[in-house]
Amino acid sequence: MIVLDTNVISETSRMAPDANVVEWFRKQELLDLYLCGPVVMEQSFGAERFLNKTGSDRHVRALDHLISKQFSGRVVEFAGSIPRLAGKLRAARERIGRPISLPDAMIASICLAHDATLATRNVRDFDGLDLKLVNPFEAVA
Repeated sequence: MIVLDTNVISETSRMAPDANVVEWFRKQELLDLYLCGPVVMEQSFGAERFLNKTGSDRHVRALDHLISKQFSGRVVEFAGSIPRLAGKLRAARERIGRPISLPDAMIASICLAHDATLATRNVRDFDGLDLKLVNPFEAVA
C-alpha cells in the first residue's frame, strides 16, 4: 500500500508534470496506490479556492472523478484509533522541537496504522516518524 501525498497528486494534474513523477507512476501497480482523507481534504480546499477565484469548476470535477473512478474504494479514512496516534505524533514532534502540521500528522498516522509507504516530495517533513517514505520526484537509477 502506497498513500499518495497532496504534492504527488497535484503534480499529476500539471500541464507538464515532472518526468520523474510520470516515470514513477508508470512503474506502480495502480491498485497499490491509495489516497487518504486528509489528502482529499487538501485537494478539495484547493479545488474550491480555484472555483471561488475563477468560476471554473474543472478542478472540482477532476477531484470528483479521481475519488469516484480512479481511486474508488481506495481512500483510507482518518478514523478509529488513528486520530489518537496523530495526537501522539504531534506531541512527540513538538517535544523535540520539530513540530508537524496537523494534515501531515494525520497523513503520517494513517500510513503508520496501515503499515503503508507514503509517496511525498516533502520527505523531510516526516523525518523521525519511523515511516516508510518514497520521493517520486527523485530520479531512480
